[in-house]
Amino acid sequence: MKILLLASAFNGLTQRVYRELSLEGHEVSVEVVTESDQITEAVQLFEPDLIICPYLKQRIPDTVWTERDCLIVHPGIEGDRGPSSLDWAIFCDEQTWGVTLLEAAEELDAGAIWLSESFSLRSAS
Repeated sequence: MKILLLASAFNGLTQRVYRELSLEGHEVSVEVVTESDQITEAVQLFEPDLIICPYLKQRIPDTVWTERDCLIVHPGIEGDRGPSSLDWAIFCDEQTWGVTLLEAAEELDAGAIWLSESFSLRSAS
């Protein structure tokens, strides 16, 4: 499968997703983007079957998410929305937290949930 990773940085999470998908035999392309036009161009050039956004600060243009499956990796439990969710979980001394994979939609962090996993948080400052 041709999978395009859209990210604002090639950080640890993006690198891990790239590695795991590559090991599974997928054809993976990573595009570090800062503007909507770059997203549109990357999709047109690579023509992916699936788009995954492990760390993307930009909004995916409507012309992209309405025509292709676009999945957002959100570092938060199901129902959590907004930035810095893990920071807030640590600050509020939450015992468990999670990650949610959701579909891009018109409203940010409000698309259909494809998968949600939770895990225990260790005590931290």
